Amino acid sequence: MESLAPVKIEVIHKRVSEIKISLIICFYLRASEVDIVPSYIHMHLLLSIFTRLIDAVFPSVCGGCGKSGGLLCADCIANVPSASPATQSFITAVFDYQNPIIRGVIWKFKYKNARGVAKYFGMALYDEIIGEIGDDIRISKNEVFLLVPIPLHAKRLRERGYNQSELLAREIIKYAKEQGSEKMFKLAPGALTRTRATKPQAKSEKRSTRFENLRGAFFAFPELVRGKHIILIDDVTTTGATLTSARKTLLKNGTKTVRAYAVAH
Repeated sequence: MESLAPVKIEVIHKRVSEIKISLIICFYLRASEVDIVPSYIHMHLLLSIFTRLIDAVFPSVCGGCGKSGGLLCADCIANVPSASPATQSFITAVFDYQNPIIRGVIWKFKYKNARGVAKYFGMALYDEIIGEIGDDIRISKNEVFLLVPIPLHAKRLRERGYNQSELLAREIIKYAKEQGSEKMFKLAPGALTRTRATKPQAKSEKRSTRFENLRGAFFAFPELVRGKHIILIDDVTTTGATLTSARKTLLKNGTKTVRAYAVAH
């Protein structure tokens, strides 16, 4: 089947989004009229359920080829350009963030509740990890590599409702089980926390500003990270400031080795 033109894909995305928003607004108004919403928490739950139902009726389409079923299909992922090497040697990224498809899908993943794409990104990250340090993992038979997602500050987590990096890490674990390598990894989302809110790195234009913005932003629990091999997981890395700050915090608290993997750079 011939691929849809980018303009046509955007029109489809826009129209489906408009329909979804209209239906959610109608639901909210109707729920208010019949007084079935006793609390904000209840409302949030109902909206979440209703949104999932709408997504089932109006599934997202792939930003690359226009196929329904997800924001990015496996075939299109395979054709996305690889990321250029990061400045820091401990960081590896899978895809080129300058690619408009990847950039658009990641934006929806982070800000528009497009959690389903985490499955495909998680598989890509797993393949990258195994391809790069698989031999090291197999040699250290009794060593477990901790997957530590870059944490969000509590305020931002409440606003967004989920940590996209943790979703990626969980999908890596799921795929590892399918590949029979689940014993190599352990999810450790609580090993690292963000101690203060920082403005989005994309808004910090200068490289030096980005590093300063993250000074003292993380805290690691020594009892969880001391003597461990850790793999940091993030969605996007640009200057590497976030991952570098997290790595420094972990090493100061006794972590043996730290590598980092991101979906895009």
